Amino acid sequence: MSSRRRHPFRYFREGILIVLFISMLGLCIVGFNQSPTPPTQATQAPLYPQLGMNLGQVVSYTSQWPFVDAMKLSRPWISGRAGAAFGEGGPLKLTPEGWIAALEPGQFAETIMFDNGRGHYPAGRYTLLYEGEGEISFTFDSAQIVNQQPGRMLLDITPMDTGIWLKISQTNPQNPIRNLRLILPGLENADSQQLFHPLFLERLRPFKTLRFMNWMETNGSDLQEWGDRPQVTDATQAANKGVALEYLIELANTLQANPWFTLPHKASDDYVRRFATMVRDRLDPGLKVYVEYSNEVWNGAPDFSQHQYAKAQGLASGLSDDPYQASLRYYAQRSVEIFNIWESVFGGRDHIVRVLASQYVNPWTAEQVLTWKDAYKSADVYAIAPYFSGEWDYLENLPRLLKSSEAEIWQKMEAEIKSYGPFIRENYTRIRDEFGLDLIAYEGGQHLTSAAFDQEHEEKITQLFTSLNRHPRMASLYQQYLNQWKEAGGGLLCHFVDVSPYTRFGSWGALEYQDQPLETAPKYRALLDFIKVGDKAR
Repeated sequence: MSSRRRHPFRYFREGILIVLFISMLGLCIVGFNQSPTPPTQATQAPLYPQLGMNLGQVVSYTSQWPFVDAMKLSRPWISGRAGAAFGEGGPLKLTPEGWIAALEPGQFAETIMFDNGRGHYPAGRYTLLYEGEGEISFTFDSAQIVNQQPGRMLLDITPMDTGIWLKISQTNPQNPIRNLRLILPGLENADSQQLFHPLFLERLRPFKTLRFMNWMETNGSDLQEWGDRPQVTDATQAANKGVALEYLIELANTLQANPWFTLPHKASDDYVRRFATMVRDRLDPGLKVYVEYSNEVWNGAPDFSQHQYAKAQGLASGLSDDPYQASLRYYAQRSVEIFNIWESVFGGRDHIVRVLASQYVNPWTAEQVLTWKDAYKSADVYAIAPYFSGEWDYLENLPRLLKSSEAEIWQKMEAEIKSYGPFIRENYTRIRDEFGLDLIAYEGGQHLTSAAFDQEHEEKITQLFTSLNRHPRMASLYQQYLNQWKEAGGGLLCHFVDVSPYTRFGSWGALEYQDQPLETAPKYRALLDFIKVGDKAR
């Protein structure tokens, strides 16, 4: 992936790092044959595991409609100037919140919303509200101004591939344009406190755990101190810092869903403590809080700088002479420190679920994480990401993929799903029976990506994988997959993700866009069906 802006989702295939462990096979022989100190009794896995959901990233190019106010999805301001190249208008003067404080002569500022290239955003009458004085316009003819008065515009917007472009060409430095809110159609008369779009809430409501990894911009996060965090007063929630914690808590409260937080890998103890304190004070006390240190610290992909950080910290602390083992040990050690802070803030463990996670296809990583300084004694669950793809997204399988029929592709994915039960029972039974931890999935679902393929074949394979994800048979595959997870004793599984357009970087979304007709969304329907059967069984 070349940048987080262009590529919001991970395409690094879980398991590709296995080559790094060949030199450590001697350590694997010891592996799970070592017995830990007798643990407390594990919680019995439910007959039907609950399904949770990872949320899609909050970016300007999303096809998700999380907020009533589209400005919360706006891209950070782009500087422009007549005659200059795009984005080359010179440095912009901003207020602390990120609004345009002043413009130089000839300079202007633009921002974009819903530039997902598909026109997947609401059509109709939008209401723009703002404070201050200046000149606001819209480009690409997507918005027609119907009525305008100080502080308020009514706009008729027709969705276009280019999205909605808002331009500020003048602003009064003594009273700059600020607090812009672009209210989506049909919601202009909603309660001023209504934060989330009704359809967004409706389609998330069945999922009783929400993992906020993408909303927190966990991968590669630079957040370290509490003062650096995203704020509700920020001009946008799509500025690569993540969404304000207040909004995450409010979403959990609104949906009565357990929040799953992934703390930034550089977060100081003070950051962790203040984060936990806000959650304690604002979250409905009837909800559980899943607490995880970062995301996939085991993953050495370029966008996962948390791995490099953990490796450096582990080596500097002398946790191991082997860089990879040092990263896993540091992850375990820092996780326990974070768990202890949360326990202190909450006055115990009744309302928190302490998560340790590692690489699904390499159980050796579980051993390293769980046994380092008996980290398993400070955790409640062990989390993996059991994706399926039939290994069709492996570069070395390209020649076979090009020669295979769709029937063969489906068969290979089905065979992989059937192998999950034996693999999980063989490699992870000890997690529950001896370490006393429930086995859950922090992510899961299909994993068909084409970004690793050469340019000659990438477009064709992207079209193929997109077609497979839209095919009704994918619902049947999901049913097999979820039932296999259940029969293997798996607990909570958080699908990755709720809403996301399909690209070469993956067809991750259970929905491709927020208002997708459900009859065209086989993965989402399969998830709902599994939830309904589980609810009846319980």
